[in-house]
Amino acid sequence: MESTETPVRKAEPSHASLWLDHAAIMTAQLQPSIDFYSGLLGLRVHIVEPDPLRKGRRRAMLFDSHGRDVLEIIEMTELAHRVVPGVGAVHHLGFRFPRADWDALRARLDDRGYPYEEVADRLFVRDADGLMLEVEPF
Repeated sequence: MESTETPVRKAEPSHASLWLDHAAIMTAQLQPSIDFYSGLLGLRVHIVEPDPLRKGRRRAMLFDSHGRDVLEIIEMTELAHRVVPGVGAVHHLGFRFPRADWDALRARLDDRGYPYEEVADRLFVRDADGLMLEVEPF
């Protein structure tokens, strides 16, 4: 009997030092989300603050047992109305690059005419399926 499974391809080696920095979710109520992720899952609250990128919003950054910020919770009270898309969805994935690799990424995006937005020293770019990526240098 022949296998119908597609063979798994190994990823090509990376030439850049890239890693997932954090995932971001949206919530209509910040405190219950903080309570869930900290009280039930065991993440710890690093900071609750005015959102530095979205005026008039608050956010929380939660860290894991190794002290890494891994989850950003963005308060969007308008999501309380359940017909508004986004509740329970991943808002964006945050990646970090060394500055030289970040500059090279921006140059590649420019060279290819790939749309992105630069805000507060971060690149915001959508993947092929529309998922937002936030790429920050270090």
